[in-house]
Amino acid sequence: MPGSRQAREAHLGEPPPTAYRVILLRKDGAVIGAVPLSARDDDFAIAQAKSLVDGHAVELWDGLRFIEHFDPVD
Repeated sequence: MPGSRQAREAHLGEPPPTAYRVILLRKDGAVIGAVPLSARDDDFAIAQAKSLVDGHAVELWDGLRFIEHFDPVD
């Protein structure tokens, strides 16, 4: 993928800074809050985001790039 993180890293020789954040959502979809997330890559960020799922849904973003949505666990 030409616009992928890996392509940018290969072109620039070093990884760009990440801007991971977790968005916490109520069951009706309203935003509860956002939490910045420090992670070395998407897989690690996904694992961290999954651990934040509880009675609310969680979305993981890297800047403006949507990564994944996790439904709430009741």
